[in-house]
Amino acid sequence: MKNSSLLVLAFLSLFYFESYAQQLSGDSWQKLKSTGSGEVTYTYNYSGKFMNKGPKGLEGLCYLIWADFLVYAESEHGVKINDKVHHPADPADFTAFYNLVKNGKNGVFGLADVTITTDRKKELEFSPSFFSNVSILLTNKSVGDLSSMSSIGKEFSGMTLVVQRGTTHETRAKELKSGAFPDLKIEVVNSFQECYQKVDKSADYFTYLDFSSYLTALENTSHIKRHTAGDQTGEEFGFIMPKGSDWKPIMDEFFNRNGGYTNSTEYKKIVANTLGNHVVSMLNSINK
Repeated sequence: MKNSSLLVLAFLSLFYFESYAQQLSGDSWQKLKSTGSGEVTYTYNYSGKFMNKGPKGLEGLCYLIWADFLVYAESEHGVKINDKVHHPADPADFTAFYNLVKNGKNGVFGLADVTITTDRKKELEFSPSFFSNVSILLTNKSVGDLSSMSSIGKEFSGMTLVVQRGTTHETRAKELKSGAFPDLKIEVVNSFQECYQKVDKSADYFTYLDFSSYLTALENTSHIKRHTAGDQTGEEFGFIMPKGSDWKPIMDEFFNRNGGYTNSTEYKKIVANTLGNHVVSMLNSINK
């Protein structure tokens, strides 16, 4: 039994070492531009309607924006781009996804709802924002309405905040504990699905989810409740690239052309088709 346990531990250690040591690579923009063709690699993190895998393959808002970017780069610069997808071992593991891109070389891209922050900009290149996020505070529907964030320590006393590892929600949890909720218990998990599942099953938990993850939670739970007093606005999502990638100027060019990609009819159609018009109306109402 002892030997079996050691073998299992050795296997798990090897798995995690390979996951984090693996380096993705692709051609630089300079090389691709000079030769007229080349290959890039993209990977992804499950983000509900923003990035997911359906019956016909990858789908979602991020995937469709990526497709538009490739068409733009090829048509405007006269190049041919072969985009190779890297399927992660655990598409829900944000930390592994983040590190894969951070440690990538040249033409590597990460597609997901990654919040643009000052600290992350020190480690990665970001595209311009493709979506204005709202972080949603959720509990089991049996929990009474939160009146204000200033009183959360009292009203949610004894509850545990469950958050996804490596995300801005983990940072938010630590800030909440050092401020309005000093007695807060924090539980860190690997996926946003684990967060909403715990909240759906128990009134002992609350969580923060990005708007994209919240849409998935609404479809897969029946006992969750949003607390509007906890809404956090002002965050922006972007695609990520390794630090120093010479693809950033081309990505910036794509997003900034003709008054901005996110102001275009093509972008608005993609948002409506992937998220639904009712979701767009809900988001606009929150952001007012």
